[in-house]
Amino acid sequence: MKNFFLFSLLFIGLFSIPSCSKKDKCEDVVCQNAGTCEDGNCKCPTGYEGDRCQNESLPKAIKITSIKVLKFPSTKTDGSKWDADGTNPDIFPVIYTMKPDGKTVDQVYWNSSTFLINAKTDGQPDFSIILPELQFSTIDKPHAIFLFDKDDSSQEVMGSGITFNLKDFIKGRPTTIKLECQNCVIGFELKVNYEF
Repeated sequence: MKNFFLFSLLFIGLFSIPSCSKKDKCEDVVCQNAGTCEDGNCKCPTGYEGDRCQNESLPKAIKITSIKVLKFPSTKTDGSKWDADGTNPDIFPVIYTMKPDGKTVDQVYWNSSTFLINAKTDGQPDFSIILPELQFSTIDKPHAIFLFDKDDSSQEVMGSGITFNLKDFIKGRPTTIKLECQNCVIGFELKVNYEF
């Protein structure tokens, strides 16, 4: 009986000793978008958030580094040349903020201080030097981009502008954003950088 009692204590003792192996806290944690697991939690790379890094963060700002003009009309609506001397237009882009209705321009947000002389309609003129710097710190508000012709002391808008909201274009973090519309006579391609 004494042996049975000792054997029972030994048996109970063996199975009641806590396991010395610890489970890895990251074993069942799968982090997305190159996130890494630390102590059971995902550490997300810049630009992502969420408990598994599954959501893209909105950038704090978007900087435009280049504006390419994809298309513009070769003549005015009446068929006359843009410039009085019969040469090609001297073009420059302007960006406006929009009124709360989202349909009416409000005020100039950015005005290019450079313009391209005698721009050819069969090419794609590129404003690769953006002066002054063009940065959007509010990316969820509508803006409109227009193209103007500068002729001596006057300037004239080339067709209607294109309204855009950068938030609609940044899923997947593209480095180029195209601003076009079906009935527009102008079109643009923006090169962008994101700041988080």
